[in-house]
Amino acid sequence: MREETFYHYSFFKTPSRAAEKCLIVSDAMGYTADPEFRIDRKTFYNYLAFYVWKGTFYIHQYGRSYTLHAGECGIMNLMEAHVYYSDPEDNTHLLWFHFRGAGADPLIGLLKENGQLPYIIEETEKGERRKLADRFFEAFALTKDGAGETEIGAHLYGTVMEILRGYDFTRQEDRRMPRELAGAAGYMDGHLGEDLSLDELSRSAGMGKYHFCHLFKKYYGTAPMQYFKSRKMEAARRMLENTDDSIDEIAERLGYMNPGHFRRMFKNYFGLPPSRYRGKREETGAGKKGE
Repeated sequence: MREETFYHYSFFKTPSRAAEKCLIVSDAMGYTADPEFRIDRKTFYNYLAFYVWKGTFYIHQYGRSYTLHAGECGIMNLMEAHVYYSDPEDNTHLLWFHFRGAGADPLIGLLKENGQLPYIIEETEKGERRKLADRFFEAFALTKDGAGETEIGAHLYGTVMEILRGYDFTRQEDRRMPRELAGAAGYMDGHLGEDLSLDELSRSAGMGKYHFCHLFKKYYGTAPMQYFKSRKMEAARRMLENTDDSIDEIAERLGYMNPGHFRRMFKNYFGLPPSRYRGKREETGAGKKGE
């Protein structure tokens, strides 16, 4: 059975920048079955697709609480404060993958704008429930077999669309992202080593600060400065995985003149200080150069 094959399966790998621009990508996925499993974060630069295979699963976000059971699944925006965890008495068996990339930001922005995050569905038909669960197991199999980013991306996109199958896009207002916002996001990526201000970012988009902040959060699901910080943290993670630069050097390259502040930021974002994160990746053999 696939449940036995992938029980406690985990996959971690940083996607290529080219794939992240053009495809749906995932830097982590797995089968989690830990009664002490709990995630409590202010932000994390990813979205989450999940399926409750067994047990009871709790979510708290946007001031609301949800209790989910076997057969329920959904999508979460991890860029904003979130808490989710297993019931210690009725252990959650959670199938999940992070995702981001082409088309993901406006999709999540649309769901958030319409008050539909977390997006949760309950599959009541046994056949449909098995079909959705199988898509997660198939994603695990693709990564285990070393499939390419295009094949994995196509499968992840199909899984997200399967979760959203009942969503009626034709009834939603056309919310195409303004070019100015995409340009501002690109400006951030090109200046990760600087300490940009909100004034600079709004000027790069040719907007006033209030209008820029309102539109940016509408389409990206998070405030512009929070998004900029998350991009810095993602860059830091890639440097830890793919270079031998010291932590102080990485901090300086990303515009943090106080290495201690950088370490605190990284720990708050990833749950581990940078030294332990790098050590843990080396222990598992993940994220080495050339992978």
